[in-house]
Amino acid sequence: MPQDTVQVNLKGLFFALIVVIALIVFGIGALTNGDPFWFLPVFDETPKQIIVYNGSCSVKLVEGQVGFAPLNTAIQQSLVQYEGFNSTTGLSPESLVEYHTTEQAVEAMYAKPVTIHTPYRFGHPDMLFIPLSGYLADARSVFGGKSPDYWAGALRLKTLEPIQRAAEQIGCPAQ
Repeated sequence: MPQDTVQVNLKGLFFALIVVIALIVFGIGALTNGDPFWFLPVFDETPKQIIVYNGSCSVKLVEGQVGFAPLNTAIQQSLVQYEGFNSTTGLSPESLVEYHTTEQAVEAMYAKPVTIHTPYRFGHPDMLFIPLSGYLADARSVFGGKSPDYWAGALRLKTLEPIQRAAEQIGCPAQ
């Protein structure tokens, strides 16, 4: 009785395995982040308002005002250059008051919830808080939240320099 030989297509098997692994990684990222495009380094949202805090001075900017466009561009470019997420960092009400009155920070308010494509679960905030001085700035933290509260956890950026440079160009109005 003749025996049929079984041939195994190793290239096809290897290719199928790679595709299945890629789909699993993509699916896990999409499900855990609530964002099917979590892997794209793009953020092009424009806030309805940006507030720059510098000690006791705060300046509210809306689109069209001097300084708004460069600061928005700096925020957009910096948010796609992240290097981690710190789930144990939070922004307490006391810290927020301190940043509003004695430290430097930028706060961006959006008309609707936005998506920052990251492999970390950052949610869909409608406001972002970016400390530019103090201990939270040393960690290059960005806090997200839904008005009026910020969530626990912070996205960690590679650098705050573009945002700091743009914010420094915003002068305080004459008192």
